[in-house]
Parts: sequence; C-alpha cells; structure tokens
Amino acid sequence: MTEQMLLPPKKRGRFSPVLIEMTIVILFFALSASIIVRLIATAGNIARQSEYEARVLLAMQTVAEQIKADPVGENECNDCGARVFSVSVAPDLVVDCVVTSDESPLQGTIYDIELTVVSPSGRVYALDAARYLPDAEAAP
Repeated sequence: MTEQMLLPPKKRGRFSPVLIEMTIVILFFALSASIIVRLIATAGNIARQSEYEARVLLAMQTVAEQIKADPVGENECNDCGARVFSVSVAPDLVVDCVVTSDESPLQGTIYDIELTVVSPSGRVYALDAARYLPDAEAAP
C-alpha cells in the first residue's frame, strides 16, 4: 500500500450548498435581531414620553382645581391685574400659572386660569380653565 491510498481525496474550491444556506440563515437572523432591538428601544422611548405626558396632565388638572377652589389666592396681582406664579410638582415638572379676573359680567367675576408646563425636551403643554363667582362669594 502506498501512502497516497491512505489519504482521503482532496476537494478543491467547492462550497457545500449547506454552508451557503447556513450563512444566509445567520445573516437573516442577525438582521431580524437588529430590527427587533431597534423597535424595542423605540417603544421604550414612547412609553417614557407617554408617562411624562400623563404626569403633566394630572399635575395641571390638580393645580387647576386648587386654583378654582380659591381663585383670589393671596391677591398678589401684577401691574396688569394678573396673578402670576409657579407650582413645583416634581423636580422635572413645574406648572406656570396665570390667573386673570374679569369683573364685566353682571353681579360676578370670571377668573380665567392659564396653565403651562415646559418639558425638559422643550415641548409646551397648556391647559385653560375658568371659574365664575358671584360678587357675594368673591368678597371675603
């Protein structure tokens, strides 16, 4: 027996179709995984933004109800007759308030309440409310 008979025959430059198919499958799964990771990250960002917007809405509604309960407040009006102040609800959530009064209706006063919140990203949220008080209730 010769040495050449003991060695297996060599294949030159031939790729197995199974190897090509496995490479395509691996590339497809890698592409799919990157798309899914990107979708999950985007969904997380949307969830955080939605949570912040829900907190803003709840804070503005709470502040509006507090102002409606006592629209006169400490009666600290500026030169234009408007009461301007801010309410800090959380470190990242400050509600800016402007309360103006209109005494033109007969036998009463309308208090116009404008609330705004500027998010850390620069987005502005606004809420308007009003309260009518007859003159008998407005005077302490």
